[in-house]
Amino acid sequence: MRIEIKMPYNSEQIINVEKNLASIKQLKKHFPKRVVNSIYYDNLDLRIAKDNIDGLSKRFKVRIRHYDNIKDQNCNVEIKKKINKFGFKDTFSLDKKIDEIDLKNLFSLKNKFYKELIKDSFVEKFITQDFIQPQIKVSYLRDYFIYGKIRLTHDKKINYTPYGANEFKTQKIVNDNFNVLEFKFDYKDLDEVRPILEKVKLKPKRFSKYLRGLSFFNSSIYLW
Repeated sequence: MRIEIKMPYNSEQIINVEKNLASIKQLKKHFPKRVVNSIYYDNLDLRIAKDNIDGLSKRFKVRIRHYDNIKDQNCNVEIKKKINKFGFKDTFSLDKKIDEIDLKNLFSLKNKFYKELIKDSFVEKFITQDFIQPQIKVSYLRDYFIYGKIRLTHDKKINYTPYGANEFKTQKIVNDNFNVLEFKFDYKDLDEVRPILEKVKLKPKRFSKYLRGLSFFNSSIYLW
């Protein structure tokens, strides 16, 4: 089972953070850096966001994801589930480019992956009982690292664009002043990650780009 540890920090600290990362001898680049774009879905009452703010032991998020600013690249639907401290992710290929997707009607009976989504009873209640719509787009530059069996991502230049009811806000894009490191590993490798956490010298905290983005457009109160 996968564990995720997030370490958000003020972007003014980036020189020290990158210096500490460079000091970890066995830490290697795992993948070329790229821009990550995610469009998050929720119902009109933002029930998914509220479940996450309340820290329910069983919660999830739904998003479309594509990489770099390449419009001819196919997109995926990702379902991120969390049960207590453990995370799970299901990915479904849309076989479509972002401009070819009807974002407002994505989760309808017409889509070929609909039957796959409702196999999970927890996800099914949101997909079938609620009218979920795109709420916010989050984009950032991501660096990828690996340390043995530990994966580390470093997200910078995070920005938020409103969708749905929020798209009528005066402010169309917000740049965040925080970056975030995220460690991803299996529970059995917990001892292996501790030495890296000590070198990074940041404190683990709850951090959700989706919730933080909503807070910038006054759609939620997110304290962390």
